[in-house]
Amino acid sequence: MSLLEARNSYKPFEYPWAYDFWKRQQQIHWLPEEVPLGEDCRDWAQKLSDHERNLLTQIFRFFTQADVEVQNCYHENYGRVFKPTEVKMMLTAFSNMETVHIAAYSHLLDTIGMPESEYSAFLEYEEMAAKVDYIHQFGVDSDEDIARTLAMFGGFTEGLQLFASFAMLMNFPRFNKMKGMGQIVSWSVRDESLHCEGITKLFHAFCAERGCLTKAVKEDIIDCCQKVVRLEDNFIDLAFEMGPVPGMTAKEIKRYIRYIADWRLGQLGLPAIYMVEDHPLPWLAPLLNGVEHANFFETRATEYSKASTRGDWGQVWNSFDNRKKKIIGIEPAAENDGVDMFEQAGVAAE
Repeated sequence: MSLLEARNSYKPFEYPWAYDFWKRQQQIHWLPEEVPLGEDCRDWAQKLSDHERNLLTQIFRFFTQADVEVQNCYHENYGRVFKPTEVKMMLTAFSNMETVHIAAYSHLLDTIGMPESEYSAFLEYEEMAAKVDYIHQFGVDSDEDIARTLAMFGGFTEGLQLFASFAMLMNFPRFNKMKGMGQIVSWSVRDESLHCEGITKLFHAFCAERGCLTKAVKEDIIDCCQKVVRLEDNFIDLAFEMGPVPGMTAKEIKRYIRYIADWRLGQLGLPAIYMVEDHPLPWLAPLLNGVEHANFFETRATEYSKASTRGDWGQVWNSFDNRKKKIIGIEPAAENDGVDMFEQAGVAAE
């Protein structure tokens, strides 16, 4: 049995870790409509400077397309070669979450009033088109190709290119601007981090089975990393074409992507090449792990994901509805008495 061979029955699993990744993805599922964006519209029109609006516009022009390319890799590349059911479940769950990201970024752009012509505007910018052209060079025609593609997309596309944009976007919520966008980004970071972890695990399992992680392939992967960093440098320069914005410079973001690049190389079992030891953006981690920008009546996403590990779905929704009734002053029915899983999880009703 191998990663490239189908199994006749669902169980026993050969790769139980893949099923675990599938389950973890399901437990943190969310939808774009769960994020309130009304304040973002006001921020876009009234709070942002021309410099800030231009920086966001350049990122937005490529943001949706970046996840279109990632989703294509899951569907067109990985879907062709990996056969065990639990592995396909993991990959399909990750792929489906990329469609949510695509819809979420599009929802944000539509909400702030960007025209649909902007979805193809990336083709007019060499800095963006070059990123797409490079991504399209990767395939799955040989074991070595598969290893390189897993490293490229799991390590340096989802794991590096997207994180450069995430970092630039998250600078705005820390100044109380574009908080809905910040929520979309923080949930996307949570997903992409899971994807990086799962695809890296798949990379190591595949290379161990097939014996394809040769010296030449390792060197190719390091070259891929360096190429991606160079492409991101150009993209960052484009984003900052009008100069720095409050709280963030192009130099800081370039240093951050090198820090991330070394981290991803280490996860792939390869040596660091940039030697950036300290996190260049110490403000970023607390924002990604902080309080969510969500009105109780507008979102269920994280509350049910936390609760889902503590009972069945009926209990999840009953607990949610009971909490909602308490907030508006309606006493829950007696048959719903018992432990409220949100209270048990430490989620306040307010």
